[in-house]
Amino acid sequence: MNLIIRCEGFEQRFGGLRYAVRRSRVVHGERYETSRGWEFDHLGPRTAAWQDPGGGWYFEWTGERVAKPCRDLIHTDGTVGTDIDGGSPYLRIAPSLLHLIESHALMDAVATWTPWPVDCLAVSALELLDGLVVVPEASWGSSRWRLSDTVAVMDYDSWDHENPHRRTLIWSRAEAGHRQVQALLDGSRTAIRATP
Repeated sequence: MNLIIRCEGFEQRFGGLRYAVRRSRVVHGERYETSRGWEFDHLGPRTAAWQDPGGGWYFEWTGERVAKPCRDLIHTDGTVGTDIDGGSPYLRIAPSLLHLIESHALMDAVATWTPWPVDCLAVSALELLDGLVVVPEASWGSSRWRLSDTVAVMDYDSWDHENPHRRTLIWSRAEAGHRQVQALLDGSRTAIRATP
């Protein structure tokens, strides 16, 4: 019954929602931009559902419109997840659809800002950036957005169970933001060179 209620609630609240999420990042020293569509539909009577050994159920929905081996899933506990390869157990990626939508909105908003190649920076180094405030509506344990007027930072856990690590993306806008990020990068490079 809980599964039916969650499916119907999803369809009533989010069914038919469509939007594109623009992304920008630096790949091999070059700015790389994409735009991916998201569709909030389940598949009606063809919607597949699975019982979670940890309790509850989860079902598939359309989600991101790209070729991928995984499914986009929603759990009866309200979380959003995936199964990575189309057959793995449920992996929670966001505490709710609203958190996921807010994170997408921020990703789209900063897509026109300048992305920086900072995956080598430790998340702790980013604490040195002034004025960043956590955006709770778009953040959770495995993914966190911090924002100021001129700098945006997103750090998140990889899904790789064999090589877990935290990834960091950073964007800036306006001269003040560019200077702030450049100073952080220059300081990190100096510290790395000074380490014996």
